[in-house]
Amino acid sequence: MLLRIDDLARRYGPSTVFSHVSLQLDRGEFVALLGESGVGKSTLLNCIAGLDRPDGGRIVLAGTDLATLDEDACARLRRRHVGFVFQAFHVLPHLPVAENVALPLWLAGEPRMSALQRAGEALAAVGLAGFDARWPAELSGGQLQRVAIARAVVHAPQLILADEPTGNLDPGTAAVVLDVLRRQVKEAGAACLLVTHSEAAAALADRTLRLTPTGIVAGTAASTPAASPSAAPGG
Repeated sequence: MLLRIDDLARRYGPSTVFSHVSLQLDRGEFVALLGESGVGKSTLLNCIAGLDRPDGGRIVLAGTDLATLDEDACARLRRRHVGFVFQAFHVLPHLPVAENVALPLWLAGEPRMSALQRAGEALAAVGLAGFDARWPAELSGGQLQRVAIARAVVHAPQLILADEPTGNLDPGTAAVVLDVLRRQVKEAGAACLLVTHSEAAAALADRTLRLTPTGIVAGTAASTPAASPSAAPGG
């Protein structure tokens, strides 16, 4: 088991965001997480990554209980085991594409040239061979999200956390990007937790879960109308 969450709770002041959240995720799984806006889906991802601390419960990632780690140790675990894909891409405009992708490797101490070589291989894997020297401003939204996927997988993490990665894309581009993400996760033997509002995006997952204020339940239909993979972001 790659990820285990037991009875997790998060509060902001007197307000409870969620409680009694339990989840298990195995290597090779592509799991979609649905939920109402404001229910704390992004907050849950931040807790899993050690960027936010829960107020109760337990998170065990790759055999390590996050509660036993200080901030530096948590950052090292995150750099080694976790890759991120966000709705807003978070591609740095002042760096060429290959250098954006190589960032996780440099943070882990890998030499510049070998990191750039691996970045080029990751770009080729997402269909962007030859884009190494391009600047982010020269790319479309769909291409930028592919760059973000390449950056997320370049250091071979065990867990990919994807937060509304198609929220800024048109339906056709969103479908292509989700297919690329799913393929990269499967080929790497990693796991992915995909936060989405989109029923179409969730339909691509191995299983679907729904986050509620009082825990996680098996997901079926969303309470909002069925939408394309680029449904509006939130939560």
